[in-house]
Amino acid sequence: MRSVLRSRTAAIGVTAGLVLGSSVLLASPASAAPGDATALGAGVALTGTVPGLVALDATAAVGLVTAGTGGAPGAFDSQGSTLATVQGGEVTVGAVSTRASSTTTGSSASSDVAGAAVSLLGIDVLTADAVTADVTCPVGGGGTTADAGLVGLALFGTAATLDATTPTVSASAALAGDLLGATLTVDVSRVEQARFGSATATSIVAALTLSGTVGDTQIVDVPLGTVTLASAACESPTAGAAAQITATGITPVVGPTSGGQVVTITGTGFTPDTTVTFGTLPATAVTVAADGASLTATTPASPAGPVTVTVTEPTAGTAELAYTYVAPAITAIDPAQGPAVGGTTVTLTGTGLDTTTGVTFDGTPGTVVSVSPDGTQVVVTSPAGTGVAEVVLTAPAGVTTTAPSPFVYVSPGGPAVVSIAPTAGPTAGGQTVVVSGTGLAGVTDVTFGGVAATIVGTPTDTRVTVVTPAGVAGPVDVVLDGADGAAVLEDGYTYLAEPGAASVDPGSGSTTGGDTVTVIGGPFVPGATTVTICGVTIPATAVTVSADGTRLTFVTPACVAGATTIVVTTAGGASDALPFTYVAPAAIVPAGGDRVVPRPVGSTRASGLAYTGSDGTGGVLLGSALMLTLGTALLVGARRRAARDGGAE
Repeated sequence: MRSVLRSRTAAIGVTAGLVLGSSVLLASPASAAPGDATALGAGVALTGTVPGLVALDATAAVGLVTAGTGGAPGAFDSQGSTLATVQGGEVTVGAVSTRASSTTTGSSASSDVAGAAVSLLGIDVLTADAVTADVTCPVGGGGTTADAGLVGLALFGTAATLDATTPTVSASAALAGDLLGATLTVDVSRVEQARFGSATATSIVAALTLSGTVGDTQIVDVPLGTVTLASAACESPTAGAAAQITATGITPVVGPTSGGQVVTITGTGFTPDTTVTFGTLPATAVTVAADGASLTATTPASPAGPVTVTVTEPTAGTAELAYTYVAPAITAIDPAQGPAVGGTTVTLTGTGLDTTTGVTFDGTPGTVVSVSPDGTQVVVTSPAGTGVAEVVLTAPAGVTTTAPSPFVYVSPGGPAVVSIAPTAGPTAGGQTVVVSGTGLAGVTDVTFGGVAATIVGTPTDTRVTVVTPAGVAGPVDVVLDGADGAAVLEDGYTYLAEPGAASVDPGSGSTTGGDTVTVIGGPFVPGATTVTICGVTIPATAVTVSADGTRLTFVTPACVAGATTIVVTTAGGASDALPFTYVAPAAIVPAGGDRVVPRPVGSTRASGLAYTGSDGTGGVLLGSALMLTLGTALLVGARRRAARDGGAE
């Protein structure tokens, strides 16, 4: 009995929706959201069956990418591959490149497949040299475009035309072997739909059907499935409904007042229309990354201080970040000296130095080796030179920054510094300092931290006497210069701020002295701090200073009862006076005895009891003495009473 297999072949209606098995690869206009974009390189859905003859089960896709409003764009690239292996054939594609993007100004998608071939049931069905699809959907819905491209189409080995004029084409071929008597038909269509708010382009949709009579089986238009090549679809974003941009970070967060620094801003929703301002000043060279998640910009010049960085996208709002302009400043130069032939690697430390374009030593350019990205360090090689050289950094727009102390070129036979005394003094200056060394007779200038000192008298070969200028607390270089050359003693002198005394504990003590007192304040200098109390100066060797210079302790000397003051002195000066009170010990009167008053050791009053110590030991000894005296008196009295009564002990 002959079996008959029938199937009504549905008309090929292609929209943006491509059904592959049970999943939708490209969203149809009914389900797509505003701003969506989708692209597909190739898709296979061959699942038709003829019992005992054909059993197809192949679903596959390559190059599927999507994008939504404000989201990251999609991109796919691959080399040629076999997409699916089916009964009596396979589906292969060349290189595939797909793109999908969606911004606040519009969405777009594209697909490019460099050749494809479909064979099935032992016969070559379709080949194409190149297939493409491109769509654009501007915001608001108007002006959408759709374009499907195709080169070199052949069906069953015969060239075929598929274009805007001929959007569909069909071809059939008889099968052989186990399927002798059957005919395979391919219906190929092309889609270009550009409507208000949406666009769809598909280069090839090939629908395959089987018919004929094989043995006792009659096959009537049984669908075997579809193959899709190069498809793209998009939806226009809704005007005014774009996602708000975000700005999550800026690197670096500080930069020079001269501007010219390239910063990176991260966030979401950036587009080519995004602008950046620092305060009220626009940045230049704004470049947005393809994924819209970062951008780079060059800072404008601006006064020092914090500013608000505003990132603006015309249809997606603004976002703000913080940035701080710092004036270029050099805080240290290391080393501060080198040979006259040059070649010394010098490190300049400071802030806002990242736009440095050059460094000069008394006008002669050095060789910049490196500039740290955070603007805190510049490394340069010194040129040849002589004497004391001013070091100047240059930046864009003619901005210059001068180092606080010079670089000294040292020549053989020139002056040399051996020592300086004293090595520290007050920030107010005015201290007499003696610099010792060799070859100093020709010295005409001496500077402390770049500030000129006053030379006293005439320098000799071994010493120069100067009066220090005022300075800022901290170590400074001492530089000598003259006709015979220059010399430097790096960090040779330390300016000390005047010490402050904030509190004293305890605020009183015994007239006998020996009390340990703590003073809080600073800066105090270990080994170089004295304390004056009651007219007596406690030497530095007897004053203990904490490592951080904020606390000191000393032991009080003896003093008459009454109010006095404590003054702390360092090379930086003397502190304000803090009050301290000396208190005489209270008199002790034993029961039935004479009044006993403790006296300091060495007292000329015979009736006094002497004790020493600063921890209350004197009081303990005194108490012990009183108890011993009273005990002895009681014992003697008891013995006398016993003798009188005729008893004995």
